[in-house]
Amino acid sequence: MSVERVFHLEQALLAVLQQAEQQGVDIDRLYKQAIGGLIGNTSWRWVTADHVAGAADELESAMRVLRDRPSQG
Repeated sequence: MSVERVFHLEQALLAVLQQAEQQGVDIDRLYKQAIGGLIGNTSWRWVTADHVAGAADELESAMRVLRDRPSQG
């Protein structure tokens, strides 16, 4: 995967999380549920075991970016 595509995907994930938070979604809860889904939700057929740890790491990284951002108020 190209570096540019990785950057685009990272920015897309951050945008979705930020918008969810602005709409009142508890993104910490959303993050935890997403990790749980990656690990144990057999109905998520697109999740492959080989990629679960990396996907969880990327979610954690995105949450860290959002937590560490300067206050917007």
